[in-house]
Amino acid sequence: MTLPEPCPGLNDVDYYMVGISKLPGFDRVIKLSSNESPLGPSPKAIAAASRAMAEAHRYPEVETEALRSALAETFGLEAARITFGAGSDELLTRLVNTYCGNGDEVIHSEHAYMQFPIYAKTAGAKPVAARDDDFRHSVDNILACVTPRTKAVIVANPDNPSGTYLPGSEIRRLADGLPKDVLLIIDAAYDEYAWAEDFESATKLVEERENVVTTRTFSKVFGLAGLRLGWCYAAPSIVDLLERIGPSFPVNSAAREAALAALADQAHTQSVLDHNRRVGGQFAADLSALGLKVYPSQTNFVLVAFPTEESHSATAADRVLQENGIIARRFAVDDFKDKLRFTIGLEPEMQKTVAVLRDFLAG
Repeated sequence: MTLPEPCPGLNDVDYYMVGISKLPGFDRVIKLSSNESPLGPSPKAIAAASRAMAEAHRYPEVETEALRSALAETFGLEAARITFGAGSDELLTRLVNTYCGNGDEVIHSEHAYMQFPIYAKTAGAKPVAARDDDFRHSVDNILACVTPRTKAVIVANPDNPSGTYLPGSEIRRLADGLPKDVLLIIDAAYDEYAWAEDFESATKLVEERENVVTTRTFSKVFGLAGLRLGWCYAAPSIVDLLERIGPSFPVNSAAREAALAALADQAHTQSVLDHNRRVGGQFAADLSALGLKVYPSQTNFVLVAFPTEESHSATAADRVLQENGIIARRFAVDDFKDKLRFTIGLEPEMQKTVAVLRDFLAG
């Protein structure tokens, strides 16, 4: 029997491994695997989403001007450059599918967000991995990969899963080195968390260059991951095209109302950021004191390297953590076999994690 054939390359797409959320034998776990906000959404956002559910039988409003205006006011942006999608993942997929196709190349850093090569393959393009510098983007190596077939370069800044970042000067050097017909896509899901003095939001570069776009999300600092709402900042011509080829209703009603309330509740957002810096900083210091390598992070998580000997390996550590009801993030990639990633959770959760690892390493 002859069956329909998928587009070339799609059978080569790997599954993206999401973080697990349950463990057998535990009614409640400490989930540190998915970079979620431990403080949850603003109570005002929860109330707004609940009110919107009363009209859930109605299609959402297509008009998103109120949300554009709120984002523009909050971050000092131009409303005409903003568009929306079902999470930044959907927008990134749409961007790559819009500007890349068969025979094109999409450059990404070799240890960056593991969806990047999937975006390329679903568009029929070839993903090209540029070598990084100890899990930090290398501008020189990215630029060395550019060929006449390059249609897009996609970087996460700050990066996931490493937590590292490129300063504004390096991102600008990358943009300067690319041909004007190559799209530079900056996935900035953790933009709000970055506190380094030399970090620069990609939104500034978007306003200066027609071939730079950035994606952001309400999933992280605003704690609305379950509502799937992301946004893109780009030249008006790109925004217009993305909207014309996008879904009929890009923002669901509950997400729209929750996002508006979350943006207005700046006190809650600041509490999330303060918690992350205080608890995350202490957690990183505690693990470093145990002799573990902790990658400097500008996000709400840390990447940690474990010893290579089997008794104290990342695999053994992960097993002991799960036996204590703690879920860290492991990646089924050889270069990450000695590493675990930890989301910054509540303070008691991080203290328990440190205690379990201290006993594990002492054993």
